[in-house]
Amino acid sequence: MTSSTSDQPLDAIDLAVARSWPSVMLIGIITIVLGIIVVSWPSQTLTVLSILFGIQLVVFGVYRLIAAFSSEALAPGLSGFIGVISLIAGVVVLRHPFETVTVLAVVLGVVWIVGGAIDLVAAIADRQLRNRGWAALMAIISIIAGIVVVSWPEPTVTVVAWIGGIYLIVFGIFVCIESLSLRKAVN
Repeated sequence: MTSSTSDQPLDAIDLAVARSWPSVMLIGIITIVLGIIVVSWPSQTLTVLSILFGIQLVVFGVYRLIAAFSSEALAPGLSGFIGVISLIAGVVVLRHPFETVTVLAVVLGVVWIVGGAIDLVAAIADRQLRNRGWAALMAIISIIAGIVVVSWPEPTVTVVAWIGGIYLIVFGIFVCIESLSLRKAVN
């Protein structure tokens, strides 16, 4: 989220974002818990799965919007755009939880591909980015998960649940790592 190096003082916005590290950690933990729930009960109804993914998309959207306010963000407009798109997608999924798994898969896949592509470009372009390797790895995982889901949108709920649940767990771990980096930037 912030790429200021430890020897450079943080500006007011970066400091405010860094001080929000407990909120970022909470988002990561919630995402991990949602992933574990999805992986633990993959055969549950589409409604429960849709609601869980809708919540995750809203949480992801908030996370991306927070990241957009860092003055060191490589592409704050794109990060904010992905945040808004994720929020909208989350609300749509929450509003229509009875839609088919195909619609859910396509919505999730597109968000993961676009978000992953933006993160990958940022990780490659910004040599000062904190946890650059983690950011690139998470971006690649996001792109691959999105491609798999979009390419195969009509699998059983169990397959979508496993793919999505594993993605949520990995993404949640990444967010928790980022929150620890933010905590370190404040100290």
